[in-house]
Amino acid sequence: MGRATPSRLPLPQFPLTTKLYPIITKQRGKLKPRHQYVSEELIDNVLERVSPYLRRNPPVDILDLWPGAGLLSSKVNDFLQPRRHVLVEPNHSFDDLLIPLAQSRPCYNLVHEQIYGKFDWSDLFATQLPEQGPGNRNNTGTIPKNDTLLILANLPDAVSSVDHFRPRGWCLNFMHSCLKQTALNMYGAVRILATMPFSEVSSMLPRSVTDRARTGLFAETIGLHTIELAKPADPERTHQWQGWNDVNNNIKRVAERAAAHGIITPPTRELPPLRVVPQTAHRGRKDFPYQPRVFTDLHKNIFANIAAGDALGIDSARSTSDPKAKEIIRKRSLAYSTLCRDNSASYFRQKLANVVVELDEVGWAFARAAADPKESVETLKALEDRMVSLKSSFTTLFSSQHFVMFALYEHTIDDGRLTRISNNFDDADLVHIRRPFEPLYIHPEEIYPRESGRGLIYFEPDPNPPALKKIFDLPRSMVQDVLDRYFALLAVVGFRGRMPVAEFLETLFPLEAINDHVRDIPSLATFAERRLKPGYGPMPLPDGSTSDPAFTYQENVDYDLSGVRLRTLSVQALVDIAIKYEKFPEKLTIVGLSRALGGAMTQAQSGEEPLISKPK
Repeated sequence: MGRATPSRLPLPQFPLTTKLYPIITKQRGKLKPRHQYVSEELIDNVLERVSPYLRRNPPVDILDLWPGAGLLSSKVNDFLQPRRHVLVEPNHSFDDLLIPLAQSRPCYNLVHEQIYGKFDWSDLFATQLPEQGPGNRNNTGTIPKNDTLLILANLPDAVSSVDHFRPRGWCLNFMHSCLKQTALNMYGAVRILATMPFSEVSSMLPRSVTDRARTGLFAETIGLHTIELAKPADPERTHQWQGWNDVNNNIKRVAERAAAHGIITPPTRELPPLRVVPQTAHRGRKDFPYQPRVFTDLHKNIFANIAAGDALGIDSARSTSDPKAKEIIRKRSLAYSTLCRDNSASYFRQKLANVVVELDEVGWAFARAAADPKESVETLKALEDRMVSLKSSFTTLFSSQHFVMFALYEHTIDDGRLTRISNNFDDADLVHIRRPFEPLYIHPEEIYPRESGRGLIYFEPDPNPPALKKIFDLPRSMVQDVLDRYFALLAVVGFRGRMPVAEFLETLFPLEAINDHVRDIPSLATFAERRLKPGYGPMPLPDGSTSDPAFTYQENVDYDLSGVRLRTLSVQALVDIAIKYEKFPEKLTIVGLSRALGGAMTQAQSGEEPLISKPK
């Protein structure tokens, strides 16, 4: 028998690892180990943090999916004291742990059943949760809720990179069924406390516009609370392009929110502070200004190679004949080059973003001046000239450097744009930016096996989601069709997020002008480029309007959306587009529309139950 890897050796401070070790060692081939929380203290801290949300309307039943070792299950059971607690575990390997747990209290019942791909839960509800029924549905909101049931889910990793059954897909189907009142939500939309691979958490809680795919957008749409309760200190890929100041200012604002609500994080649960990349004396051939940025694994390797070279006390490889020393000096030289290139790329990304943000600000000033009858046409022309100058500066800067310098620049620009209009992060489109507190820190040894991070989130659906109000105000015959259309459009944002909004709208409405779209959907004006219409001058908004001219339609302005990417649109704007398209007389089918926009809609993507052919 081969020697066990260090990440799988049991730890004496966590007795559960000793019980899990023989289970993990039996797993072979493509079957990935199920990572479990093994720290009681961690779960106690998590339950204390989530208690205000669960205590408000305490659930009386728990449906526990993939309970695994059962530690989280037992702790939640102790906390809520439920009437029924059904453990649904597909893997018999955990029987030695789950059977004693199920026998410890009469409220428990253990069921062995496959979960992924399961859409019909009516039989399980009837046999295991008989008190659950239409009477549990609270119909006071647009989306009926069921506060009597809590879903506890330990979503496993995908078996492989081509596996369709991913945690993000399961979460998407769960939220979709909240609207359709099917599957786990057949008696009203329920709350969920879920653990999942840390790499999947950003699909529910996007950290950046780059993460805004269908699952995250749908959580933005119908979520009352989508909260990351705990996380490991795994690297955030968004730190590769987000500015040091933006990241830290957001962290400071979150700390202010938490303090205002009396939320205290135990010292042992505070996330490790971010580090800034230190300045070095070596500046490279082109001495670009130092750009503060988050210290990542890339920089860790860079400075390790620099430190190894410095330890030799040799300035050049020519000063030694030792081949190993020469190799160390060579790596140090490469590390310095990489560090200089990283600094230059960050500097130019931020410089481009600053130009675009300033262009937006001048555009907003132009819009406000265009709505002020006291302003002159000359003032508007001067603002137009300034916008032309900024666009020229952007083009000149972009063409002055090698394209490698501008890797990820679109991410920096789009994140910077959304940050600029977020009102000190309080009105940000990204729910993660508005988080009420920082997640609790999960120490590496508190997850077993200690091979990958695992996060924990709480999701509660909103019975009256503001973004969907316009849809539910439509005639009843249109509501489901518009919801399906909206659901399909969200997928486009995920795989075609960089598409210009102008191209997107031209595909949907081939003969309609951009000005008409902004008139129908005023929020499209936010990042649009503006020019004064020929023959027009400043004119006020319609009587009675209290809107900020920078974010609404103006009759005297021409709009251009070719510089706005689809992924920066708010969910409300996407809802408005779905409503408008559903009224379009020449609309395509949902599958046809998806393909016209460059995608390929499948049943799995639409969240529908797959067709299973019956044996003949």
